[in-house]
Amino acid sequence: MAIDHMFTINEHNTGLEISKIYRGEYRFPMEMSVSGRKYSGVETTLYKQHGKKVLMEFILKLLSNGPKQYKPFINKLLQRFNWIDLNDSLEILLIDGVIQIDFKNLKPRKSVQWIPKIVKLDPRALDSLMAGKSDINLELEKLKNSVVDMTTGVRSTLKQQMLQWIEEKVIIDRAGNIISDCKSFRKFKSIILTVGHYIRLKERGEKIPLRHLSNQIWNQPKLLSTYKSEIIIAANITLDELDSVLLADINSTLHTPLISISPVEELQKLVMRLSDLKVSLESKKLLLNEMNDYIQKIIEVVGDIEYKALNALLLDYYDLQSKFVEIGSIETISSNLVEFIKSITALKKEMLKINHVRHRFEMIVLEDLGNGSFARVYKVFDPELNKIVACKVLFPKSYFKQIYGNDGDEYLLRFKREVRLLTKELQHKNIIEVEKIQLEGSPFWFTMPLASFTLEKWMKDNRSAHIDQRLKIFKQIISGVKYLHESDKYHRDIAPNNILLFETNSGLKVKVADFGLAKDPKSISFFTGLSKRGYGQEDFTDPQQLNNLANSSHLSDIYSLGAILFYLLSNKLPKKRFYVSVACQSIVMKAMDKRDKRYQTVNDLEDALNEFLI
Repeated sequence: MAIDHMFTINEHNTGLEISKIYRGEYRFPMEMSVSGRKYSGVETTLYKQHGKKVLMEFILKLLSNGPKQYKPFINKLLQRFNWIDLNDSLEILLIDGVIQIDFKNLKPRKSVQWIPKIVKLDPRALDSLMAGKSDINLELEKLKNSVVDMTTGVRSTLKQQMLQWIEEKVIIDRAGNIISDCKSFRKFKSIILTVGHYIRLKERGEKIPLRHLSNQIWNQPKLLSTYKSEIIIAANITLDELDSVLLADINSTLHTPLISISPVEELQKLVMRLSDLKVSLESKKLLLNEMNDYIQKIIEVVGDIEYKALNALLLDYYDLQSKFVEIGSIETISSNLVEFIKSITALKKEMLKINHVRHRFEMIVLEDLGNGSFARVYKVFDPELNKIVACKVLFPKSYFKQIYGNDGDEYLLRFKREVRLLTKELQHKNIIEVEKIQLEGSPFWFTMPLASFTLEKWMKDNRSAHIDQRLKIFKQIISGVKYLHESDKYHRDIAPNNILLFETNSGLKVKVADFGLAKDPKSISFFTGLSKRGYGQEDFTDPQQLNNLANSSHLSDIYSLGAILFYLLSNKLPKKRFYVSVACQSIVMKAMDKRDKRYQTVNDLEDALNEFLI
């Protein structure tokens, strides 16, 4: 099973739970985490008839101090035990859910060649070790206080039930079966706190991911999910009821995590502004002071642990600041600025390796909302902002090579342009706004407010909606597109799934989204300005644009507006306009006519609509 003391596994073993991580442009997975599907307890595993109890106890003793790098860990064990017994012990402990092993793929570009990287205790096995290391009565008192604070004002009968569990030091289901007790205190505490959060959030009508709660309680994202079955039995609820409040995530299915360490990102933005020659000297002094605030935030995030990259950043920052004060000009110390930028990049890479930093800033992906020709949109929970948002993620290079036979450079330019337009050039109540951005390293992504539904979904669910409500929606769409044209830009992809609707106390708020095809006539980009490929959703796109994207203009958007108006009023696709008549039929037909016969501006279309309404 092993060569040169290299532990291997059978990936098809039904007793193993395997999670693989893909990154960027690599064809094959980069990492793999392996654990046992079932767990019967450390004692059960140790006292099996394998004759390796002493060796296993020594393994657990070493791992009780924390995860270990595979090679030095194995070398230490080989000083006392032979490889055959050690290999067998690792296999038994792994399948029994007592340890976890992380593997690294040596050749992710070409094939799969796994080597073990990290060995650690399974969170379930930590229960028995934790119970013996702490004062259980003190821990129970802390747990009781947490439950009381958490459930203040909560009317659920489970509140008293949880306090009874703590008092009796055992969790029992409705049939009198023991679910957990203090001998496995981590499990015991996890079940009680999860049930407490569930009833509090449910009563408030709030939702958070279970992964986020697990990070908050244990700083381990997957720990609470291992107790899901016990949690729903203890709370006497279904899995669907639990998932409706403590949301399940799909992070393990992603090719790479979505992380933006905001203090570092903001520091980078300040540095870019500082290097701008157009910024005044006084403004640059203010920027340096502002930098200090973000550096302090970075120090707080990292904590007390010493990191070389952080120390290097601090040295470069103080050097830059002192020289600026001495010389009074950024231009003369540009080399210091370059070094400072390098140290920020190095620090970011180091911070991404720190577990508690990753857990604090990594987006928790809840649902795949769909994809277009070059990006996918997810529903995600932002742990830093504590809210659910939408996240648009550009496909990796491997996708573009497979589908289009290129590296996706054209789509990358479109993606970056969309971010630029939405962050620097377009701010309007009827145009979607961008919140967080990640444009360094794959994958590229940005977040935006999560809509209640797309226009396409709203139309399916509201077939009997009154014409007045439909026209109110259309007038907001016109408002956004008119602002876009006044800014000397056009959208080129106005379609029902790119119109977002938000439910508010004052009614539906409409925002135009997806500016991946948007065009700024001032742009000189070859890829985005002179592309010969047809883009857009056929039913709502100007025929001349479908033939050649370079032929698109503001008149293309007017065609799409006519198509949207017909769709809104008829619940049918625009191609049916020749057979189905709607209230604004003449407006629809003129907007979708040949270019020289169309409304020549959005204002003309809006005026015609207002006349109809009068």
